[in-house]
Amino acid sequence: MLAAECAWAILRAEHVRTRELLARLETAMKAGGEAGVRQRARSAIEAIERLQAFEETTHRPKGVVMLNMLRGRSSEADGLLDQLDSESERCSGLLAQAKILLERGESGDMAAAAEANALLRQHRQLMSAHLDKEDTLLHSHTALLLSPEEWATVVSSISKEVGAARKRGHRRSPLRGQVPKPAG
Repeated sequence: MLAAECAWAILRAEHVRTRELLARLETAMKAGGEAGVRQRARSAIEAIERLQAFEETTHRPKGVVMLNMLRGRSSEADGLLDQLDSESERCSGLLAQAKILLERGESGDMAAAAEANALLRQHRQLMSAHLDKEDTLLHSHTALLLSPEEWATVVSSISKEVGAARKRGHRRSPLRGQVPKPAG
């Protein structure tokens, strides 16, 4: 089960990084001074972009093979995967909506900046709970349901999946103001 331990060590380290990026975003939103709303909005947008890039090109791709192998093994695991998928989509939607509002905040729209702050608080709460579920419930399901051979496949797929995600990320540069449809 060395492969499983290696995979989870990587995933947990990335959860720590995600929490650090969330803390940076929170700090950006709390920054004060006369620069005020415009500077907070710019700093927050940059923090959101770093978080999105990390999630899309580094973290999520690592779980692709593991989650695909886990799906269909038990109704309980499938329910958890559906819940995690839904939460992930909701988190992405909240970030995208907040980013658009922050872009308006950069132009001095105080109400939009305040609304973005409320969305980012929701995002932080949902993402924190989501990461905790991955660290506990998902970890338990994978430990019970995946064989040592499957874990070896998961670990060997990590580089390939991350490389493919990075190539996709370079081919499409995000357009400011473009919002994916939030789930739910």
